Amino acid sequence: MDKQEALSNLKQYESEINKYQSLSRGLMTREEMIVIDRKISQLKERTKAIRSMLSVET
Repeated sequence: MDKQEALSNLKQYESEINKYQSLSRGLMTREEMIVIDRKISQLKERTKAIRSMLSVET
């Protein structure tokens, strides 16, 4: 993955995190909340890995 692709992916993942975090939890079932929380966690791990990779490259 080159730097441009990494930055693009980082931006996309951050956008998805914001989208999921802005959902109204009052309208979700417990299971839906768990799925959303897992997805947010996965996206945060991916962004963390990309940031780490980018900091090593520079």
